[in-house]
Amino acid sequence: MSNLVFVSGDFSSGSTLMLTLFRKTNEYYCLYEPLHEKLLEYLMWPLRVDDHHFFVDDYFRELKAFREIPKLFNPQWGGHDLSLTSTEDADELYRYLSYVIGSSFGKSNKVMLKENRLTFRLGWMRAKFPHAKIIHIYRSKESQWKSILKRVQAYKGREDVGQDSVDFMGFNIAGWCEDLKHRFPELAADQSKTGFERFSKLWDLSFAEHQKYADLSVDYWELTHNFIPTFERVKECVGGSFDVPSLSKWVVPKEQQKELEIEKGMRNHAQDFLEKITRKYARVRLRANSVLMRNRIS
Repeated sequence: MSNLVFVSGDFSSGSTLMLTLFRKTNEYYCLYEPLHEKLLEYLMWPLRVDDHHFFVDDYFRELKAFREIPKLFNPQWGGHDLSLTSTEDADELYRYLSYVIGSSFGKSNKVMLKENRLTFRLGWMRAKFPHAKIIHIYRSKESQWKSILKRVQAYKGREDVGQDSVDFMGFNIAGWCEDLKHRFPELAADQSKTGFERFSKLWDLSFAEHQKYADLSVDYWELTHNFIPTFERVKECVGGSFDVPSLSKWVVPKEQQKELEIEKGMRNHAQDFLEKITRKYARVRLRANSVLMRNRIS
């Protein structure tokens, strides 16, 4: 398990770039968000790659090889019971993670798991996987907030997406706060006046939790603007043998991203209609499979 790496960070923190870099080393079997609440749907029909995720072809391709996932996976892990202490059991979650990680080691002697839902479970992860390395990726509070807004506004096609409200649900911010408020009372809706204020409190708590448990914290700006020395630190932390300078071509600084996003968006625009149809198909298939499984059990 010393060859196991967890990449953890908030949504829109640069964690997918970190996944891409680990994939491009050709040393790691890389798992993308095995706790995603819509994982079963996306394993049935791939999620279309976001315009800002460069050099990604299929998010969940490595997980498709594991046939026991539908039996072990619980979609509630994606947005509920987000806090786990080191002494809690969570046997079903441990069994699932042990399955996907163990199966991955059957394919490679090095495994990387990228997930945005580990933050307040890191103490538990440390207890269950004590020899694994934890790499924390983060961006500044203001930069992350702007990125979240930009992506939600682009998805909904309007400027006002409810971001001023404490109930702003972009990337499930309000949902996380509600789930975590029993542990962190300051996250309750009545403790903030705006969406940004509530997000800021969640960001601060997330950063503190990562500082407590991570082996290394990486600033997204440094990763994209001072790539070689920054990723050399990652390489040293995980014990990699890959050539860091050769990976620099996969990193796109923010100043160059807009042009590539426009180009990618134009290519993907014609796929919007097909995406809606295939997503509906996947959901229908999942419901049908669920009914079949219940009938077999009964």
